[in-house]
Amino acid sequence: MALSALERELPDASRHPVRDAATRQARPTLLERLRRPRVLLAVAILVLIGVALAVLAGLTARSGPIAPLGASAELPGGVARVNGVIPLERDGWLPTDAPAVLTEPTPDGAHLVRVELELTALDADGIEFTATDYTIFGLSTDRLPPVWASPEAHAAGQGEVVSATLVFEIPNRAIALTLEGEHGGRLALGVGHHTAGR
Repeated sequence: MALSALERELPDASRHPVRDAATRQARPTLLERLRRPRVLLAVAILVLIGVALAVLAGLTARSGPIAPLGASAELPGGVARVNGVIPLERDGWLPTDAPAVLTEPTPDGAHLVRVELELTALDADGIEFTATDYTIFGLSTDRLPPVWASPEAHAAGQGEVVSATLVFEIPNRAIALTLEGEHGGRLALGVGHHTAGR
């Protein structure tokens, strides 16, 4: 059947309003699309990838090269190095007025080590040392905070050296230990902290 001139000039939507309305109703909305299992799975995968990237970024932010025992590592305002890692049972060292945590027996499978940390302020702003910013980390171990430290905090001006003693309780079988600062600096602790099996 031939179309009239008026019908030829009208757009398709005018000629088939019922069909177009049905087409619009057949098109799923965004909410309906999200309800589909495939779309939900894709969204879940994207969320997991985002979380993984965020965790990786956090780990990378704290990671960095590990300075061997005795070598210096950079940190904001200066450098740090470990001059010694000595089990307390080896030399019997105790500070004046030692607290109970250093004199009482340690739990089975653990021992106390003394870490001699040296920080040198190089920048004009100096460095801020806070003992609780430092933790020991190793394979198969949680981050271990110091159980005692001297000094506990110190602000060092440019050119000043801070000599700090930190005592940690670590597992006897701990390996690949590093001393890590909250704001930078990763220092290997070597193997001198190992003790005979207890």
